[in-house]
Amino acid sequence: MKNTYRFFVAPEAFSGALVQIDDRDLVHQWNSVLRLRLGQHIALLDGTGRGYIVELTALDKRSAAGRVITEYSANGEPAFATTLFVALTRGERFEWVLQKGTELGATAFVPLLCERSQAESSANKQERWLRIIREAAEQAGRGVLPELRPPTAFKQAAADGRHGLFLAESGSTVPFKVALAARPHGALSLWSGPEGGWSDGEIALAERSGLVAVTLGRRILRAETAPIAALAAAMFARDEWIGADL
Repeated sequence: MKNTYRFFVAPEAFSGALVQIDDRDLVHQWNSVLRLRLGQHIALLDGTGRGYIVELTALDKRSAAGRVITEYSANGEPAFATTLFVALTRGERFEWVLQKGTELGATAFVPLLCERSQAESSANKQERWLRIIREAAEQAGRGVLPELRPPTAFKQAAADGRHGLFLAESGSTVPFKVALAARPHGALSLWSGPEGGWSDGEIALAERSGLVAVTLGRRILRAETAPIAALAAAMFARDEWIGADL
């Protein structure tokens, strides 16, 4: 599987052992970028945790078809769900978080609009973000596409924060590993702020909402580094990966 191309497709593309692909962008990629050929084997993922090794039987500029050779469990998923609540940052920095967060195993992303956010969201940006998540999931061998939720104001998101881990640079914080160890091994939410940090009002609101303020150490991390460091630490500490069977 390491050298096999992997692509997410709609579950409706499968009909028994036959596959029909009408996604123009995907077909263009196969034709013009990867230059796939008839008879070539690729891996198709239906987004529900199932994968299929497929032999291409037809490929033109508009569509493609194939037949299923092998079906398998695409288990490149951690055993616990992690949602990253990440403040919008400028340029490619937020996209980097989406890419690396997907590779590490995040199951959902929530772009946060904070008082000190220096970036905006748009339909075009969100479409690009979805593409970045999809390509990262394919590369990493994920079995399920992470969810990208709509950009949300911090005040609104924090109201449902409950006992997530709130990355803070100072104040009344506890070490990340201590707070993580105290939590049951269930769903996890990590909250990371913007360039310039959280405002005093946001810190106070986080505390009132039940978010647990944690620190990753003495050094101050960039806005795009902190959520990835926290996610990697959580995955390492829990060490509950489910191995794929192919």
